[in-house]
Parts: sequence; structure tokens; C-alpha cells
Amino acid sequence: YVNGSVIASALLFFHRVPMLQLERLVDREVEQQNMSERNAPLLGCQMPPQSCRSQPLSRPPSNHKPNMPPPPLTPYSDELHQTQTNTIHTRSGKLEAEGLTAEKRKQAVIEQMMVDQLSRAVISDPEQNAANQFSASARHRRTLHHTMVKTHKSLTENRLSHKLCFHARILSRCGREACRELTGFFFACDQTLTVYEYRSFGKNRCSVLPFIARGVYRTRGRPYCLADISQGADLRFSTDMPHMSESLRQRPSLTLRVTEVDEEAKRTLLAQSGESEHCLSEEGINDEKTLRAVQVAVRDRLKGHAITALISLGRRLKSLDLMKNGLIGKVELRDCLMEELSLSQQDFDAVYRIVGQQGGPLVDYAEMMRVVTGEMNEIRKAIFIKVYVKLDPNKSGCISLIDIKKFYSAKVEHDVEAKIDILTCMRSTERVTYVSYAEFEDYYEGLSIEIYSDQEYINILKSSWSI
Repeated sequence: YVNGSVIASALLFFHRVPMLQLERLVDREVEQQNMSERNAPLLGCQMPPQSCRSQPLSRPPSNHKPNMPPPPLTPYSDELHQTQTNTIHTRSGKLEAEGLTAEKRKQAVIEQMMVDQLSRAVISDPEQNAANQFSASARHRRTLHHTMVKTHKSLTENRLSHKLCFHARILSRCGREACRELTGFFFACDQTLTVYEYRSFGKNRCSVLPFIARGVYRTRGRPYCLADISQGADLRFSTDMPHMSESLRQRPSLTLRVTEVDEEAKRTLLAQSGESEHCLSEEGINDEKTLRAVQVAVRDRLKGHAITALISLGRRLKSLDLMKNGLIGKVELRDCLMEELSLSQQDFDAVYRIVGQQGGPLVDYAEMMRVVTGEMNEIRKAIFIKVYVKLDPNKSGCISLIDIKKFYSAKVEHDVEAKIDILTCMRSTERVTYVSYAEFEDYYEGLSIEIYSDQEYINILKSSWSI
């Protein structure tokens, strides 16, 4: 017997179980829908207000956008970027400072030159005594103290302003002479020129001194003219002058190489004077072609061993210079050039006919060496001199091997087999503690033969010596 109330309770229980399960499922779906709506902004998408069961699972959108800013710098990349920026600013500031220093030196030379030329008053002109020497009595004769009369040679600042400024260097194998800072002036009013030297003593002291007195100088039987002053041109002077050093007086002539010219001022002066550019004669043109052909042939033969060949030739020629004046005999010079550079007898005779006869029986072997092998251009030469002055700031003429070890970095010059380390090259034949300017120049002249590009050559010198 079963109580009727118990049966009713049981039926109610079994009827409510499915309803409870259904309510729990609905509550779970509502909870999941609320969670998806809260997470929708984080995923960059909007969820529709419906059950998650009806929505298929989808991949979240990509984070890549076409014009997004670069990712934030890490501490390492930030430090590297800052270092590169500081390096660029340092280099630009250094170049700007060097430019200002060069301009100050140029202005100092110009001011000193103008003072020297304008201070020559009329009283010092001998024409004042000679003008009325025979036309006036001794009592009324004008002397040097009568300065009221203006002679035709007196100068004014206006006349001196019509000038051409140029920079030059001495062609020499002596470091003291080759590194002199020379500034020249050519005056169109009377076809005269003068050269001044800038000397610095430390950082705050400097001096501007006349190197070649103002006057008319001749070349090939005619006076120098505006057309002769051009970059790469050679100006020859006699060494019998008051401001020449003893080492220069021992040589028969002095040769200056023009390194930089104010081209704008030159064009203006040429237009005002009506002077045309100087043209070589037919003989001069043929001589230039002959020398150029010899240089090309020699440089082609030196490819691959130019550094060792030029250093060996320079040392041998120096050993033959017993008087230490840069002059040796013709036969000795011919033997050296034929053995070291494989120069033929015909080529030597052609070069000697053009260059060697100017010095008589003795020949300037440095000039013959430059003519036969050629030289680096003035762009490369300026960087070379800058390197040398860094190693020899006192311009003593030689560099200590200790200083070379201190500043030299050979990591760049080992890329090509023909480029030999300078320390290895200097130690290859003899024990040395100092390197002369001539040997240092021969090394980089040989390196210049091996490298065709100017920029590559400049980069090697800058990287090797940190300039």
C-alpha cells in the first residue's frame, strides 16, 4: 500500500528535474554572452547580441597596419642611434671649425700683405731723388724728405684690391719645406706677385712673414701672367732671395705647386684685363704628351708592387746623394730608373731632354722621379699632408715609429694584396726608429698608384689615421 501523498511528491520531483537542468543551461549561456560582450573591445570586434553557440569561432584581426609608426626603440637601439647622431654632429662641427680656422688664417695673411705693401710710403721711392736731379740746383733739389710728390709707382688700396689669391706648397722631399703653408698674390695692375708664409706657434700665437718678395718673375722668357696661376701649375723661382732657408739655397731653383685658386676672382680679372687663357706651343704640347705616355707605361708596370718599388727607388737615390742637396749625376740616375722601374733608354733620354738639362751636369732626382712615376692629385695630397702634420706637428721632417704604432690602424689596407702595412714595409729591410717624410710620401704615392678612386684613397687614410 502506497500513500497517495508520497506518490504525488515523487511525481512532482521527477517533473522538476528537467526544468532545473534547463534553467542552469540558460544561465550558463547568459553568462558566456556577457563575458564575450565585455571582451569584444579588446579583440577589436563587436559581438552581436545573441548566443555564442550560433557564432562560429573566428581568428582575431591582424595587428599589421600600413601606416603604423615604428616600434618603440629598445635601450640598446636607442643608445646606438644616439651615438651615431653624436658622431655626425661631432664631424660636422669639426669640419666647420676647420673651415673657420682656414678662413681666419687667410684673412690674417691678406691683412699683413696689405699692411706691408701700403706701408711703403712715397718717401722710400728712389724716383723722388732721380726725378729732378739734373733740372734743379743743389739748393732746390728735392730729397727723400719731400713727400708731397706722388710717383707713378705708388700703390693704393684700390689698386692692390685687383689681385688673385692662391695657395701653394713647395715641391720637396724634406718635411720641413713640404709642409709650409704658403699663400700667394698676383696683382693684375703691374703683373707682379708675392708669396707669404703663415706660421703658427701653438694655439694662440701665429706669424705671417713674406716668403717671396713682390716683383716681376719670368718663366720661359716672359713674365708670369694670370693664366699661369691655375691649380696644379708649377711656379719656378731662383733660390737667391733674402727669405730662403739654407736648405733651399743649395738647390738651383725653387718650385711651388699651386694647390688652390680663387677661380671666381680669376675669371673677373681675366675679363677686366682682356687676357686670354695661356696656350702651350706645339713643342710644349708634344713634351706634355711624351711625359704623359712615359708615366702611363711606368704606372702600369708598377701595378701590384708600386709601394715596395717606390720606397726602394727613393732609398737608393738618397744613398747616392752624397752632398745632401738633392742632386746626383745623370748616369747614376739613369741606372737607378732603368733597374728599379724598368725604364727604357729611349724613355729616359726623352724625359731628360725635357726636364734634366735645366740643372747642368747634376740632376734633381726628386723632380725626375715625380716626372717619371707621376704624382697623386692635389685632393689626395691635401689629405696626405694632413696625416703627416698630425704625426709630425713640429714639422721636424721625420716621424717616430712609436707615434706610427700609436695612431695607425691597418684593418682597412689589408683588403687588397698589393696594399702592404706601413709598419711591415718600413721594417722589411732595416731596423729603423724614425721614418722620414720622403719614405712616408713614397709609401702613399705607391698606394695612390694601386687605388683608382679618390674617395677610396681618402677613406683609407681617414680610417687608418682617425682624421
